[in-house]
Amino acid sequence: MEDNIDRIKDELAEARESLQHTVSEVNRKVETVGTQLKPVHLVERYPLWSACIAGALGFMSGNRQSGSVAVLILGGLLGAALSEAWNNGLHSPDRSSSA
Repeated sequence: MEDNIDRIKDELAEARESLQHTVSEVNRKVETVGTQLKPVHLVERYPLWSACIAGALGFMSGNRQSGSVAVLILGGLLGAALSEAWNNGLHSPDRSSSA
């Protein structure tokens, strides 16, 4: 009976340690991704995409008659920029080490 209690206490301590390790790793990853997704970093890394999105926003705000076209253009640019950032920015090993 004593052996079972000691074994369970040891397993509980190991589980707590593992949980603390996992939580700290998740927090580190969230902080890294949060830093990479800040608008300032996205503008620095993707100046061409940023200029295109800014132009589309200007087009959308200045062209009130064909708002649906502007929304489609802006949506396409945002989708392409986010796809580019996700595929090349967040998963690239050389970029994640520089953040």
